[in-house]
Amino acid sequence: MSRSQSLSIVFVAYVLAFIMGVFLVWYMPEGNNLGKLFFIDVALTFFIFMFSFRFGNASIYDPYWSIIPVYILVFWWYNSLAIPNYLTWGITSLVVLVWSVRLTNNWVRGWKGMHHQDWRYVLLQQKTGKWYLLVNFLGIHMFPTLLVWLAAIPIAYIFTSNQAFSIANWVGVVLALAGTVLEWVSDNQLRSFKKMNKRAEVMTAGVWSYLRHPNYLGEILFWWGLYFMSVSVFTPWHVALGAVGITLLFVFISIPMMDKHMLQQRPAYARYMLEVRALIPVRKG
Repeated sequence: MSRSQSLSIVFVAYVLAFIMGVFLVWYMPEGNNLGKLFFIDVALTFFIFMFSFRFGNASIYDPYWSIIPVYILVFWWYNSLAIPNYLTWGITSLVVLVWSVRLTNNWVRGWKGMHHQDWRYVLLQQKTGKWYLLVNFLGIHMFPTLLVWLAAIPIAYIFTSNQAFSIANWVGVVLALAGTVLEWVSDNQLRSFKKMNKRAEVMTAGVWSYLRHPNYLGEILFWWGLYFMSVSVFTPWHVALGAVGITLLFVFISIPMMDKHMLQQRPAYARYMLEVRALIPVRKG
């Protein structure tokens, strides 16, 4: 299957998922909107999982991470009972849309087609064997969905508040946009490096000379920014749990897996790890 055919299938899957999401919003019984959104999110994840299972490629789910927050935005535009605060809502929507378009586009540019699956999923499949189907559904699909749903709860608080942005909220806007720019710069630098250098070499230029994982730091900054955009005297502390969860995901799962993988693939990475920190832009020594 060609890359264009593969992307067409993914595109159709997400368009159908969006239509399904609209149908559920219209026809589900009235009730708690946050709970309703949770149910829809889980249902759409299962729908995308069926495509992943059908084509034997869990990477079909990867864009879900960056696409579902846009659906969540649309949900709250439609369901908010607050007096419209168009400036605040508009700024929030713009920040999320910029992040979503950039991250989704980065995945599209990097995915080679149905024959290509994220190396982490291949590794999990090899390790779990007959249990992979369950690991695929719960670990690769459902766990990130629940994490992003939790991290997107600040959007609900933004869309149910009539208050103008405070200084803390504007700090959140800056953090989210800075994270998006950092991801964009680091991903483009890495893509250019891969085109011009051998597989055995290590990227140590640009922002990668200060951080081993600048793209991960950018993602963490975005979600913390979204949280700070929702902060007010009425925001409960547990709204930050999503940003905390995503931070822990990168620190204790994604970064160790990537570092181990890079050490196996590129011996020079060992020295790079000794000299450059993972998420703090201060060189060691």
